[in-house]
Amino acid sequence: MGELADNPLRSALWPFGLLYGLGMAVRNWAFDRRLRPVHRLPVPVVSVGNLTVGGTGKTPAVLWLCALAHARGRRPGVLARGYGRAPGERFNDEGAMLQQRQPWLLQEQDPDRVAAGARLVRQGADYVVLDDGFQHRRLHRDLDVLCLDAARPFGNGQCLPAGDLREFRSGLGRAGLVLLTRADGLAAEDLAARAARLRQLAGRADLPVFPCRHAPRDVLALPQGEVLPLAALRGRRAVLLSAIARPGSFRDAAAGLGVEIVRELRCRDHHRFTAADAERAAAAARHAAAIVLATEKDAPKLSPLGLPCHVLRVELRFLGEPPSPAELLL
Repeated sequence: MGELADNPLRSALWPFGLLYGLGMAVRNWAFDRRLRPVHRLPVPVVSVGNLTVGGTGKTPAVLWLCALAHARGRRPGVLARGYGRAPGERFNDEGAMLQQRQPWLLQEQDPDRVAAGARLVRQGADYVVLDDGFQHRRLHRDLDVLCLDAARPFGNGQCLPAGDLREFRSGLGRAGLVLLTRADGLAAEDLAARAARLRQLAGRADLPVFPCRHAPRDVLALPQGEVLPLAALRGRRAVLLSAIARPGSFRDAAAGLGVEIVRELRCRDHHRFTAADAERAAAAARHAAAIVLATEKDAPKLSPLGLPCHVLRVELRFLGEPPSPAELLL
C-alpha cells in the first residue's frame, strides 16, 4: 500500500504518533456514541476529506462535486475552516480558487463550521460540501467522501508527528465512498488490489472505490485572462512557480504536456507571494527566455502582483464509471 520507511527523525517520533492516534481514536469513539454533541443542518451535507495531511486532491474533488450539484439544479455551498487565510481576507488559497472557477458558488470559511453552515443555509445553499471535513465531527454529514492517494494511501502508516496520518487508518470505516486519486500511474491489477485492501481495512466489502486522476484542463494567461488550449504549452520554456503541498505533481503535469522546464521556484504551501517573489520569477523567466507557469491554486495570489504568467488548470477525471448522482445524494 505504499507504506515506505521514513526518515530516522520520524521513526524516533513513533511513540508520539501512537499517542496522537490514540487521542483521535478516543475522540472518534466519543462522537460515535454521541457522548459529544453532533449538530445537523436541514440540507444534505457531504464531506470531502482525507486520512493524511496535504496533497491528496481534495480541491479538484470539491470543484467536481459542486459543478455536478449545480448542473442538477442545486445551489451548492462550500464550508471550510479557512486554514492559511491571510488576515482581512475572505478566503484562503483554495477558497479563492473555487470562487474564481465557480463564481456562483456560496462559501463560508470559519473554524466554527456549525455556525458557518447555518449561515450558508440562510444564504440559500441546499447542498453543503464540507471541505477537509473528515476529522471534523461536530457537524453531521450525510456522506463522507474520502480522498486517498493511490500510491501511498496511508503515507508511512504512522500518525502525526511520526507520519502523515491524521488518525489511525481504521477511520476508513467511516467513509461512504473513496476517491483513489492520482491512480493513472498504476496498472489495473494494482488498482484492484488496492481497492480490495481498502475494503478489507474498512470492514466493508461493498465500499465504493473510484480510481481517478487530476487531468490538465486548459491554460489561463494572466493578466489578459485568455483561456488557451493545453497545446499552447508544448515546446514552451517555463519557470515553474508554486506554493502547494506536492510541487512534484505540478512538475510532472507540466513535463507531460511537453513543457521544457528551465527552473523551479517552490514555496511552502499557502505561501503569500510578495512583489519580490513576483519580480524574482519574472527575472528568471526573462533570463531564460521563458514563461512563468503557475498553479491554479496560486493564481489568485499572483494576480494582484501583476506578474505575467500562464496558469495550468486541472480537473478530476475518473478512470472508469464515476459515482452516480444517487451515491452523492443528488
